[in-house]
Amino acid sequence: MKVGIVGTGNMGSKYINKFDILGYDAVLIDKEQSRLKNFPEKFKKYTDIDEALKNENIDFLFVATDPVSHIPIAKKALERGINVMVEKPPSIKPSELEDAINFAYKNSVVLEVSEIELRSNSIRNLDLGSSVSQIYAYRLNLGRGYINPFYDLAWHDLYIFSYLFGEFSIKRVNDRGNIFDVYGETEENEFFLQVAWSHDYLRREWILKSKEGDIKLNFVEDRIEYPSGKVKEKDSVDKLELMIKQFVQNPSFESSFRALNILKEFDKFKV
Repeated sequence: MKVGIVGTGNMGSKYINKFDILGYDAVLIDKEQSRLKNFPEKFKKYTDIDEALKNENIDFLFVATDPVSHIPIAKKALERGINVMVEKPPSIKPSELEDAINFAYKNSVVLEVSEIELRSNSIRNLDLGSSVSQIYAYRLNLGRGYINPFYDLAWHDLYIFSYLFGEFSIKRVNDRGNIFDVYGETEENEFFLQVAWSHDYLRREWILKSKEGDIKLNFVEDRIEYPSGKVKEKDSVDKLELMIKQFVQNPSFESSFRALNILKEFDKFKV
């Protein structure tokens, strides 16, 4: 089995490290030759995606480039019968992702979107018990991202909402400059989500309101606190490694369908 990665920057380099640990035969693709020089010579390296796809028998391709280029790159691989996973957000327009999903179906392969937080201890081992009426979620970062935090940081929490509670609707977005407040609902509950780059302090936390009390998900320490006092500490499972393995072993369109719904909700707001 051979895997490929397009884009060897911050996220791409993390994929490459996991490929090495998992013992995958990997092909590295980046238009910047200077980036490719940072990786061991044992990896096949290309600066041209078309040349790489022509010369290498790649089974699974991972795309970690700028969101604008995700779908065009993915379609080059999909038309060759290669399963593809793209980083989030997969595209800017929902119509572009929908077209790519249909294109993958036509070519009998799968298009997935990265959902790394679903593999965290906080989600894998979460026991909701009774129904959750309200959710307060915070994703406040210390560093600076390269795109609007509404489209980037909020993405993680929105696919988790969808995974746990089904389809959601965003009702209101307050753009306060560096901070975005997002108000929405699922069929089961209402949620408030706050996201920001370059915040004064780091906070990645969910507070889920249930009749038994508050369930707290600490995504920084990857731990769960239940109202009973029980705590589920972070386990030894690496979430990126698990996501890669699950994609290779059982590719699925579920993440793409969730991503499509997120993009359709984003499309309602011009922020």
